[in-house]
Amino acid sequence: MKIISWNVNGIKSVYESGNLNELIKSENPDILCIQEIKTENVPNLDGYVLYSYPAIKSSNFYGTAIYSKTEPLSVKMGFDDEEFDAEGRVIRFEFEGFILFNVYSPSGAGSKEKLNRKYRFYDEFSEYFRNSEKPVIVCGDFNRMAAEIDAKRPELMKNKSGFMPEEQDWFNEILKEYIDAFRKFHPEGDNYTWWKNKKLKAENRGIRLDYFLVSKALGKNLNDCYIIKDQTEFDHVPLVLDISYCRVCGALNKRGNEFCDYCGIKLSADDSEDPINEDKVEIDKDKIILLDLNYTLIANSKEIWNYPLEKKIKSQRYETDLIELIKDNYVILITASPYKRSHKILRDIVEKTGFSVDESYWNFGAQPPQVKKYWMENEVIPKHGDDMSKYLAIESNPNTRRMYKKLGIEARPKGDFI
Repeated sequence: MKIISWNVNGIKSVYESGNLNELIKSENPDILCIQEIKTENVPNLDGYVLYSYPAIKSSNFYGTAIYSKTEPLSVKMGFDDEEFDAEGRVIRFEFEGFILFNVYSPSGAGSKEKLNRKYRFYDEFSEYFRNSEKPVIVCGDFNRMAAEIDAKRPELMKNKSGFMPEEQDWFNEILKEYIDAFRKFHPEGDNYTWWKNKKLKAENRGIRLDYFLVSKALGKNLNDCYIIKDQTEFDHVPLVLDISYCRVCGALNKRGNEFCDYCGIKLSADDSEDPINEDKVEIDKDKIILLDLNYTLIANSKEIWNYPLEKKIKSQRYETDLIELIKDNYVILITASPYKRSHKILRDIVEKTGFSVDESYWNFGAQPPQVKKYWMENEVIPKHGDDMSKYLAIESNPNTRRMYKKLGIEARPKGDFI
């Protein structure tokens, strides 16, 4: 699993310039954590579910967002501090084997009052993530540096926000329990994530303000952590964490594993191994169709209201084409969404299209491939018979397609049909 953290200093600029899409294309992250979105209107990205947390009052400041290919078990916006939560500074993502925190810290610069406010933020936030019931990964713009090696000119940072003695005490205490993932793989200096201006960036006179802090229990699962240095237009650059996590069953695996210890799926399988057919495939009318409720029928249904008009029209045409394709078959929807969201999407399907599914299954937040596997083995196959030739899974996620195929069920991307 690849997680990217990036303070974009306004998501509109990185989206409209094409830099965000270039990052997605080159790195193909499973999760993209964004800080300082500075807007309420965060753009959607194809293939990702968006979780946006803008500032309540000053939406052109602050704010965080997460793009994820896989829905988490649970999501929480904020950490129960009304003042900081109004600025959209923390998103909590729970997965099967760990909890991910996306954080944008106050800078603390400008006055003693602002610095004390920054200290208070860290006191409360530290207590929040340290009390987690699972191992944690904390990523984001910390607005502080861990050691002198994290600045080109550390002497210029002495007694300034970002390198105050109190901040060094915090890092010294935290690093007793958590791993500085980047420093684990790159102990050398001259590695920075923020520059005050383009001139200093060209000279690499920067500071490392962006981090992945990882529970020591996850140390054996870390594959790499690195900085993407070619984003020259922006003050911060992206930071990438690569962790051995199975997107099919949700199990954490040791570094270097080729296959998952739990389900046996190949961990580093290439998405391109299952190409889309150029000639569209027809579906036999006696097939039992298995559809992914979240990603296949109505993409990001709860977000569609703020799509650009062109994307709304394209999505509506796609929905109509898909429903025409499957309407005479027995259709089963399988999802990992919580009940309220699943119920709303099912309602949207009926209201927007008039199409009604024959069955639907969901549980209350497990990883999507897990819930599919559970229902296939324990509910769907026993109910409809074990003749695997009767089933066809239309599934956008290549990892889930591999899971279906391992169970003996034909699975194809939706692009094979539409």
